[in-house]
Amino acid sequence: MAGIIINLIETMKEQISLYEILLESTKEKKRAVIENNIDLINKLNDDDNITVGRIMKLDKKREELFRDIAFVLNKEMKGITITKIIEYIKGQPEEEEVTRLKEKMTSLLSEINDLNEKNKKLIGYAIEQIDFSMNLVRSTLSNEPSYYDTMGNEILSDNKRLFDAKQ
Repeated sequence: MAGIIINLIETMKEQISLYEILLESTKEKKRAVIENNIDLINKLNDDDNITVGRIMKLDKKREELFRDIAFVLNKEMKGITITKIIEYIKGQPEEEEVTRLKEKMTSLLSEINDLNEKNKKLIGYAIEQIDFSMNLVRSTLSNEPSYYDTMGNEILSDNKRLFDAKQ
């Protein structure tokens, strides 16, 4: 079983490195949202999709390793978790490494989740500001009178526009 655990450790290390990439991207997105840099947000989203695809492949690999561990231990697959594996390898040299990696992965996922929530709030705030501005513009357009002649007399118009241009 030591070979399977070594493969699990390597898989977890790869996942952690991808989660670290995702964390940096999430931090960069926060800056991009604040700066209203849509191009950077789009690029980061594209990069994130690639990273998430790689994480999903590693998840499948990790699931296969869980299946192998369940088989070796003659346990049900649904009961196999990292925490259970740590219990099964108690006292073995790999126990400390698997525990450390589990804690690191949990910490990274928590930090990514927290940043995503903050980014979600920032985006929500930005949308509220856009809605406010659009409502302000609409209310300005709907108030009568808005056009005056050179004498200061009201000119009523049914086709108000945000911008008037002479052509």
